[in-house]
Amino acid sequence: MALRGHRPVAVDLLENDSDGMGAAKHYFSSLPAPFPRFLAEMDRLPFASVQFDVIVFNASFHYSVDYVRTFGEALRCLRSPGYIVIADSPFYKRDESGRTMLEEKHAAFERRFGFRSDSIPSLEYLTPTSLNQLAKTFSLQWNVVKTWYGFKWAMRPIKARLLRRREPSRFHLFWARVPQ
Repeated sequence: MALRGHRPVAVDLLENDSDGMGAAKHYFSSLPAPFPRFLAEMDRLPFASVQFDVIVFNASFHYSVDYVRTFGEALRCLRSPGYIVIADSPFYKRDESGRTMLEEKHAAFERRFGFRSDSIPSLEYLTPTSLNQLAKTFSLQWNVVKTWYGFKWAMRPIKARLLRRREPSRFHLFWARVPQ
């Protein structure tokens, strides 16, 4: 975004170099100046109200413990009209598939490390119901961009059905224009 002339600001709880705030250093050699980075929770953003034109949850929205509260906090910081984007969060057509994924994830973690991976709570996935609730609560309409990761990825749902497994997650891009 910075390379296109925008002034991005990053927020994360992690500081590590692989996928936290430290990963920003990989971009700094290409930029005229580093962009500001803040360690903060997405439900308590350290910004004034109506400050941003676009809010992007990149591979992060599903870590919320309360989607309505997290979304409301983001909207507090958004100018009107503005845009909000949810990218790279697991999406399931059926809530049952998401719950099954969570059980599989926690069980695998417990087998590997001896305890479950749910000590830090989060909702972990999106469904049509959760997105519709946000749309209704905040009077917005979602637009969906369905990602294409190739033929093998596209065949995952068919393979899962044949093997009688839960539906695999999808990673659509959801965006909405927030009205004035």
